[in-house]
This record gives sequence, structure tokens and C-alpha cells, in this order.
Amino acid sequence: MVCLKIEVLKDEKDYLEVMLPGEDLGFANFIVEQLLKSGGVFAAASVDHPIKGNPVIRIKGKDPKKSLSKAVDAAKKELSSAVAAVKKL
Repeated sequence: MVCLKIEVLKDEKDYLEVMLPGEDLGFANFIVEQLLKSGGVFAAASVDHPIKGNPVIRIKGKDPKKSLSKAVDAAKKELSSAVAAVKKL
């Protein structure tokens, strides 16, 4: 099992900024995609430097922590489905 590390940079009522140490921008954008699918939040990912930087996800909306949790769960389900499909090959 892979463990996702999330470092909270800013935590306000309707705003959350988290860093994903050791991950790349592609993975962060996958999480952002899940956030945007769920609706009710605005989200974006960025990285300071393409080689050295850790991606940062910014989420604005009602209860951004809950939205992030749901997005990570949705990403996990989607990746599990992909793994199952590959195993059937």
C-alpha cells in the first residue's frame, strides 16, 4: 500500500492549501480533477520548479478539507479500477 503524504500550508475557513511532498504535478492535477468533478469548490495545482518543486494544491469553497478527502477517495477508487482492468489483460 502506498501512503500519500499531505502537508498543510494554509488552513482557513473556506480555503485550504496543501503540499504533496515527493509527488509530481501530474498526480496533483489528478486530485484537482477529482475535486472539480465533485463540484462546489475551485481548485488548482502548481509547482514552483518543475524538477525540484513539490506540487501545491489550492482549494477554495465550503469545507475544503472534506472536499479533499472525498477527492482522494474518488482517486483511489478510480486507480483501483484501472489496476483491476490491467490485471485482467
